[in-house]
Amino acid sequence: MSLMCAKRLDDILKLVDSKWVVQKYLEHPLLVHCTKFDLRQLFPVTDWNPLTVWFYKTCYLSFSSLPYSVETLDTSPSSSQHHSEVPEDNMWTCDQFRAFLSGQGQAAQWGVSGGPGDEEGCGLQTAQDLVESSRGSFELYGANFMLGVNYVTIELRVRIVESMPWLIEINASPTMGTSTAVTTPLCAAVQGDTPWVVLDLRLDRGVHTGGFQLIYKQVRCVPFIEERVVLMHLLMSFCFCNVYSITDTLTHTFNLYYAS
Repeated sequence: MSLMCAKRLDDILKLVDSKWVVQKYLEHPLLVHCTKFDLRQLFPVTDWNPLTVWFYKTCYLSFSSLPYSVETLDTSPSSSQHHSEVPEDNMWTCDQFRAFLSGQGQAAQWGVSGGPGDEEGCGLQTAQDLVESSRGSFELYGANFMLGVNYVTIELRVRIVESMPWLIEINASPTMGTSTAVTTPLCAAVQGDTPWVVLDLRLDRGVHTGGFQLIYKQVRCVPFIEERVVLMHLLMSFCFCNVYSITDTLTHTFNLYYAS
């Protein structure tokens, strides 16, 4: 997958006949050591109807290879431009990120940036009708977030007053490789805790789920075709009231539905 940045509309319009996805650039990203980064959040979907989303409490940061600048759109990295405070593997744990924010007097921003969840649920709803899922299966995804910031000048000093998470993309089958000091323990912990959520929880609702927490569970709706079945049962109850009362019919119908 190739990326291209453009400042002018006429440059973008030259590509309209090609298969490109056009995305507005985030003008004011939160930077760490003058470098742009994104947050990777791993989360499993254990059911698509009702949509049920968990996420792992620990995330990690992936840094760009270049200091951030809107003056140049060159995407070719140079080792001489790599910030000395950014690790060679371009990754941080969320604890390192939290310590950095505290050192900058921005510890409160962790409450905003450390827990994205609604964005994942809303993003998955857009594809819910397109996913063919099997009962009892699950899928592990990786969501990438960036943090945009609003600035204000106080006593001639520029301060961050608000950070906002932006969902950039959701990746199916995210890499679980142990290629860095950050991903090695994290990926092992995620794989170790996953069976509790997808297997043990089905047998014991009070089971410990490790580092996973439930962040979104959709209210289950009766599909249109099954609404017709409910109406047919109601009609039958009116015609043959000696068979079911209306209450018994509704109870029987919904018990059948939720047991399926």
